[in-house]
Amino acid sequence: MIPVRATLVTIALLVVLCAAHAEVERFMPPQDTDTELWRLTNDPSWRDWANYHIRDCWSPDGRYVCTTRSRAFNPSGDGGPFVRVIDVATGEVVRSFARANTPRWANAQPWLLFVQREEDSALWDIKCWDMATDRVETLRGRSSYLGSVDFTDTWIYASAVTMPDGSSAPGARVPIRGGVPEPIPLGGQLEANPGHPRVYTRISNYFEPFKPTRLFFDPDGGDLAVASTCLQQCHQSWSGGGDWYMFGNQQMRGRRWDEPFPSNWHFLTAIGCGDICRGGSTDRYIVGSGATGAIVIADTRSGDGHVVLPMALSYIHDSPAFQYSGDSAYYDNDAKGSPDGTKICFVSCYDLRDGPIATISEVSSPETGPGIHVDSTEGFPEQGRLSIRTEVIGYERKTETTFEGLTRGMYRTGPAAIAEWTDEQRRERSEFPSDLRPGRVVTSFDTRMIPDEQIAEMEAPARFTREDFPDRDSPLIWQRQTDVYVAVARRPDRPWLRESEGGGIELIPGELHFETAGYHLLRNGERITSEPLAPGATFDLPGVGAYSAIAVEQSGLESKPSNEVRIAAATGLAALPEPPDDFSWTADRWLIDGEGATRDEAMAAPEAVREIVHLYDGVIHREWYEAGVLVRRHDLTPDGLAIRRTFYADRRLVSREYRDRDGVQQSLELFDADGFITEAISYRGGAEREHWWFIKGTPVRLWTERGGHHTASPERGGTYVKQGIDWVKID
Repeated sequence: MIPVRATLVTIALLVVLCAAHAEVERFMPPQDTDTELWRLTNDPSWRDWANYHIRDCWSPDGRYVCTTRSRAFNPSGDGGPFVRVIDVATGEVVRSFARANTPRWANAQPWLLFVQREEDSALWDIKCWDMATDRVETLRGRSSYLGSVDFTDTWIYASAVTMPDGSSAPGARVPIRGGVPEPIPLGGQLEANPGHPRVYTRISNYFEPFKPTRLFFDPDGGDLAVASTCLQQCHQSWSGGGDWYMFGNQQMRGRRWDEPFPSNWHFLTAIGCGDICRGGSTDRYIVGSGATGAIVIADTRSGDGHVVLPMALSYIHDSPAFQYSGDSAYYDNDAKGSPDGTKICFVSCYDLRDGPIATISEVSSPETGPGIHVDSTEGFPEQGRLSIRTEVIGYERKTETTFEGLTRGMYRTGPAAIAEWTDEQRRERSEFPSDLRPGRVVTSFDTRMIPDEQIAEMEAPARFTREDFPDRDSPLIWQRQTDVYVAVARRPDRPWLRESEGGGIELIPGELHFETAGYHLLRNGERITSEPLAPGATFDLPGVGAYSAIAVEQSGLESKPSNEVRIAAATGLAALPEPPDDFSWTADRWLIDGEGATRDEAMAAPEAVREIVHLYDGVIHREWYEAGVLVRRHDLTPDGLAIRRTFYADRRLVSREYRDRDGVQQSLELFDADGFITEAISYRGGAEREHWWFIKGTPVRLWTERGGHHTASPERGGTYVKQGIDWVKID
């Protein structure tokens, strides 16, 4: 955590450093969710972005988010790109660096690393801004692309480095506090583990199944090992505490940080995701996202997860003439969790507050009527353009539940087949568009456009204005860029109050408290503090009453009230900065036939149960023993649902399964006597969806229903087997 004194110094600097002022827009989006969103930027002509999904954008205390601001329009002469630091509590841009890029926070120190070039120079220097002192230092060596900071906050990794002596290296680790860069033999996306001495990089290989797409190596570049193969290609990331190397685009999976391929490929949670990333500064939470999919968060303690935002609605339309999106990097929502996993920062190129949204309710037909049938057209203009998946569709009028008078495939968008329709087919399929299925989301293409008043003051990039460009007048040129949002995923962890042995009351911080700025105190339910009580401070409780406390984050987000402690006379309260050694959030409870027992009694009984009881969440783990030997364990949600279930025989793990909140099985893993996973099965609706077989961590067989699992099953479903170094489909 950033020391309180350093944080106060930083806050004092805000008046001097503020480059722009804004207020955080806090609102409930027009989606089926109870998640509050905060909008940090709101200018569709600029692309505001908060790092790729694998890299954190949150300061170590959760108060600030680092962003990059760039503009596809009029890019020359504006000083861009800019690295900006936004105060999540106020919306203020507290620092802005011109001609800067690739911002990266240190893990524990208030340091921001980035690259910056001087005006009229093509060379990029590596910079470190110490937020506590407002000093900017230039590190030795040059690079235009930074990786991440190592877990000791000693080195920043960089690619394509020009060394101080003028030589070049594909990669290097650059000392943050003075010294000479040390070259390493690999460049690319150099991502240091946030908790252990390991680094990975991405390499280009998408066709040979057992060759790597990611490599592990030691901090000095040695001991290369395979992190993942092309066969398991997907979005990948370190977990927040660094114990797991995680795999997305499926039910969340992971490999131990120090176990390269071939090794166990574990299911980590019951839910799936697209892009996967850390959900905080520990391994407790995992965040998943994707351009058009849901933003989700999973709790690895139980294996449970939930949808934070059904859709980020971020998308850019392309045409056959040009890929306006560039690639998915320009609209991916790139979500990642704050240090305590309470908030998720992401981006979207749709107006999530005021942009209308609808869902197709039924297929149109002569019986149901023409047009596109939706749950509601509220918020959409009387006539305009819709965005449905890849297609822009015009409409001439609307009712309360339909869009009518359709023009399909505007600006040559949508599935390729639409461009081949005859005029008669276009008329028929525009009136009764049977390919637009129920459940598809409808947004406003007009909302996806940069406002006309801004377009009037802008120039299209040169690639859109050359004489041979066929779509010079296409509105697809002027689709809005991404803005930065924060979603509140959960409330901060509650503190705990107890009487101290020496007298007075101790306030113990919540389980995760990286982001805690202080505490409000309550007496008989009424707040008695005007300003949060800082960690380490003391407070005189005024007298008899029931006292509780609320944790307040740097962002201003508050926890629920803590437990109550009743006192009969005035006494002192000490807000401890860390839990004392004699404190634990959990305690064991042993049961025989449902009655309390000692551990020794339970171990000697034919059957017994151990419950791990959390002070707030109740029973979070339940274990069954037979004659003192563990045979079964359930990991529970706070409301008692068994999500992760493990089974043991002969004192070893034999199987592990995940179930959803309705009890429907999501996956099953079988283990051999040496602890290796031999089979891993995914289910959908209770039926097998995908089945892997392994020998000592190496995939040797796959049956899949759906196909398309990257290179594992490029065709539509079927069975695949390992034959030498090849992955072959069989009958």
